[in-house]
Amino acid sequence: MIKRTSIAVALLGTVSFGAAAYGIQAALDTPPTLMSRVDHDRQWREIERNTRAALGHCRERGERMREACRARARAEDRVAKADLDARYFGTVQAEANARETRARASFEVARTECLLREDPERTTCLAAARSEQAKILASTKLAAT
Repeated sequence: MIKRTSIAVALLGTVSFGAAAYGIQAALDTPPTLMSRVDHDRQWREIERNTRAALGHCRERGERMREACRARARAEDRVAKADLDARYFGTVQAEANARETRARASFEVARTECLLREDPERTTCLAAARSEQAKILASTKLAAT
């Protein structure tokens, strides 16, 4: 018969090895970074403060220009955060993500500004913005491969 002490030791050993394996896996899954997590978080909070301030300035604008101002502030926020992540991770994928974010943000700003125009100009402006976005996204995908 197996003694209780043997079972307890075997169970304790299994739990210890499992915890060690989990710790090693967690250490390996953490991507290497080019800056400390504290610096990244501090800069992230600074970007969010700047975005809130920019959105606050948009309230002072007229109703028609307010939406374009908000779109620009949100786009700048997304681009700044993507650039920060690209600097933090320092990978090709992070840089490609930042370029794609820039292209999408540029389109959103252009689209919002196009919507402020009258109908004949609006249609041409939107078509030009879409084609510009398509060109930028295509070049981004080519650069990433």
